[in-house]
Amino acid sequence: MKSNRPSAWLLAIAFVAGCAATAAFQVPRARADAQGLVRWEHWCVDVEGLPKNSDLERAGAEGWEMVSATFRPPVVDKGSSVGGGATMLCFKRPR
Repeated sequence: MKSNRPSAWLLAIAFVAGCAATAAFQVPRARADAQGLVRWEHWCVDVEGLPKNSDLERAGAEGWEMVSATFRPPVVDKGSSVGGGATMLCFKRPR
């Protein structure tokens, strides 16, 4: 009695064809020292309250691009604020 599954020969042919295609169309590995690789410098700053637009414009004029903004809520201990409540802004620019 025959089954509905593909034969072992068909699977073997597909496997060999896949191996041959992989060898023929191999993509070269990326190199970390490749020319054209952009190196970045980073800068993070805590800002109390909301950042001023003029400060952000100045950072942009200096080539900084903002990549994240994280609000840290105030830390309260026994009813008193002991820190936090700032916004951390992180920027990057090409070296």
